[in-house]
Amino acid sequence: NAAFAEFDAVDQLLSIHRAESTLARANAGGPVNAELHDVLKSALEIARRTEGAFDPTIRPLADLWGFIKKDGYRLPTDSELQSVLPKVNYRKANLADNRLYFAAKGMSIDPGGFGKGYAVDRAIAALQRHGIRNAMVKAGGDLRVIGLPPGRQHWAVWIEDPEKKGRRVKVQLAAGALSTSGNYENSFMQNGRHYGHLLDPRTGRPVDEVAACTVTAPTCLESDAYATAACILGVKRSRALLGEQYGLRFVTLTGQVIEHRPPPNRR
Repeated sequence: NAAFAEFDAVDQLLSIHRAESTLARANAGGPVNAELHDVLKSALEIARRTEGAFDPTIRPLADLWGFIKKDGYRLPTDSELQSVLPKVNYRKANLADNRLYFAAKGMSIDPGGFGKGYAVDRAIAALQRHGIRNAMVKAGGDLRVIGLPPGRQHWAVWIEDPEKKGRRVKVQLAAGALSTSGNYENSFMQNGRHYGHLLDPRTGRPVDEVAACTVTAPTCLESDAYATAACILGVKRSRALLGEQYGLRFVTLTGQVIEHRPPPNRR
């Protein structure tokens, strides 16, 4: 019950579908409390580190494509993209004096790329406070573990096949968090081409190299956000920016599987 209560608490903190949530009020000019400040600071730092591939101000762009409501999917025109892109830029979001300021009208922070991971982290912390030493907390494609299953040296985690052909891949996780992000859940077909919800905030267009990426990290907020970023960055740039600290497993749009493990002293 304690772990489930943490998910409710994070919903009250971060949900943008609840007008009374702390983040919803902050997006509208209300105060930012200490916890929200720390979470947003982490999200904006990940945006900086990933060169804007992960961007928590992505919502206007996702809404333009129809990915927010998961209905009414459409191909935006170039002029529509150019009108929305100025509202998507983490550099225009600033935390100061217990407030969240935006440099452009119509901007907001969307927790879709980090909120679930943060909820998993809080649930794990709650279990630890109650003396639980071995556990896995999973929410969709995001999970974190503590300890180990009885008699085993790792946890077995099953990753979905991006093409949804019923295949799953088992990976081993001894500690920390794991998240998978992919274009297989929220997408549409038009004129024979597949368009997924993973949009590059810098161009406004869907990714064209990676179908899915799994990231291992110390915390689930990190793995959640970096999994999204890695899909946008692609294999080569992800390795350059993230490979020293995080485990990466890519499935490309052509079906190729590429795995990267950080140096042993960095895991």
